[in-house]
Amino acid sequence: MVETGIATEVPGGIVDTRHSPYAALRSVPLNAVQWLPGFWGDRFGQCCTITLPHLDRLMSDPDQGHALTNLQIAAGLQTGEFAGTNWQDEWVYKWLEAAACIYAVHVDPALDQRMDEIIAIIAQAQEPDGYLATQITVRGRPRLQNIGHHELYVMGHLITAACIHFRATGKSTLLTIARKTADYLYATFMPPRPPELAHFCFNPSQIMALVELYRTVGDQRYLDLAGEFVNNRGSNPAQNRRNLGGTDFTQDRVPLREETEVVGHMVLATYLYAGAADVYLETGDQTLLTALDRLWHDLTERKLYVHGGIGPIHHGLSIRGDYVSEAIDRAYRLPNSTAYNETCAQIGNFLWNWRLLGITGKGTYADLMEWTLYNSIISGIGLDGASWFYTNVLRWYGESHQLLHNDAHQRFQPGDPAHGRHHICCPSNLLRLMAGLHNYCYSVTDNGLWVHLYGANTFDGVVGNGPQVRVIQETAYPWAETVHLTIELPNSTEEHQFTLYLRIPGWAHDACIMVNGQQHPISLTPGTYAPIERHWQSGDRVELQLPMAVRLLESHPKIEETRNQVAIARGPILYCLEAIDLPTGISALDLRVSRDLQLTARHEPDLLNEVIVLDGTAQVRETPAWTATLYRELTDAAVRTVPITLIPYYAWNNRGESEMTIWLALD
Repeated sequence: MVETGIATEVPGGIVDTRHSPYAALRSVPLNAVQWLPGFWGDRFGQCCTITLPHLDRLMSDPDQGHALTNLQIAAGLQTGEFAGTNWQDEWVYKWLEAAACIYAVHVDPALDQRMDEIIAIIAQAQEPDGYLATQITVRGRPRLQNIGHHELYVMGHLITAACIHFRATGKSTLLTIARKTADYLYATFMPPRPPELAHFCFNPSQIMALVELYRTVGDQRYLDLAGEFVNNRGSNPAQNRRNLGGTDFTQDRVPLREETEVVGHMVLATYLYAGAADVYLETGDQTLLTALDRLWHDLTERKLYVHGGIGPIHHGLSIRGDYVSEAIDRAYRLPNSTAYNETCAQIGNFLWNWRLLGITGKGTYADLMEWTLYNSIISGIGLDGASWFYTNVLRWYGESHQLLHNDAHQRFQPGDPAHGRHHICCPSNLLRLMAGLHNYCYSVTDNGLWVHLYGANTFDGVVGNGPQVRVIQETAYPWAETVHLTIELPNSTEEHQFTLYLRIPGWAHDACIMVNGQQHPISLTPGTYAPIERHWQSGDRVELQLPMAVRLLESHPKIEETRNQVAIARGPILYCLEAIDLPTGISALDLRVSRDLQLTARHEPDLLNEVIVLDGTAQVRETPAWTATLYRELTDAAVRTVPITLIPYYAWNNRGESEMTIWLALD
């Protein structure tokens, strides 16, 4: 590593598919992309200066976070009792992954030192055989007795963090710990082994982690073990019911290759699917890809919320009668005010779709990534960068809203006893995604550069077999319709032939591409990538126009909760209505909008960290109040028109608690 303020010669990306034999698209280096000021650049800056240090302080606080304290106790550095959840260790590992992603593009000796300090504690906490789970060792519990203890889950995040830390710093300190842990897992879970361990798994983060470790160090055993965990899922459903395994809850009732329905806990499901996609990328096992494609269509065509959320059930029963929580429901059953939609589940879906995109190069996966990112992922973090939502409902009744499992009237602080110490996974997951989001913007192939996510940034890397290329992306997206890309080559007098693939979002009808001021003669199909093949010269400029007409969205008629209602979107942003923006005394439930609703986009630089709002009018029927009755005869009511202002859904609940809805009734 050369510390010049920017890390250099960083191998691989967050998901290193540079040498994956079954990848259509390859990852770019961890430091190849840097944000410029703009929507994502501002959030990355906030992540560096507010979120990362804030979560460090909390996880180091023995009274509130206790995550680092647990490791210190396990290391013998202090005395005390374990506190927190069975997955408390993951907070530290996800923090390290985020810190490494930031360090890769902004080399900071103080951050490097902090990572070294934490890694030294982890090394001392690790057992001699590689086992590392403080929820077991500090409590003196026997190992591998209950899948709900999350041992494999926390070790999986340790291994993932180690791969990213090695790529960002060139140091093998954490990687050595991770390899020792992976060796323990291999010795424990590969055949021959006790029969009950064949089905011992809850949240399978270790599958993605083991494949990433294989990519990092080249040890075939780690890939074999990842494949073994995938193969074992559902291979003997009755085996492990006493530990909550062998059921739809854990996607362990039906073998993955035979499953036709997305079922169960949605973080567990998406982590399993992402891990299986990783195994495919290295092995080419078509039976896995066939199953993943089938499940993706089941999710997106029958079970996906309009904002990209997955998992309506707080607690309930699966399609096969198994107890589930934080889970998917039957097809088309998508309630609004009781929706769960754990933030981590949306992040898991993002990670799964990223791998499917890398396998196929199909724009539909990138479309869903972007839609979910803007509308049901960043909704989980407050605009202050230091408060979080665990669940993501689509309708909120204000202060009278009845809280269900993990709901909150206001965004919470992780580890806050008022909300329960279990609220740690979503903040740490959001942290690592925001810290590494730049790594999901581009991919490369032998002949070109693929642009997936739009936002002001720079890309520096090798495209095809040519020289280093610099691409400067300038845009006010997602508010503005125009994206400018400027090509820079190291030798301004030479040309470099490659293809620039620009994603045309599925909502972007009548898109247009200009190259050096001339319209590019190519047909642009929403939901695909537009190839621009040419001999590029330094200074060439591409302009992409993505018209952002306001769109009224309706749902499938089998979704009873949203029949005869519309949601409203502009570009990649889904909007909602908060009662704070309505005239006094008007409830969102009283509003009706017409099918020809006209909304005007208005820039508000001083509202909600700068947004585009949508202004229009709606009708209110002045009906009698609903008191002491559940049903009544239909009554005539006077109708009046009131102004409405819609805000991006991700920004709701940042001005105090207020009634909110995404769906509006049609008049």
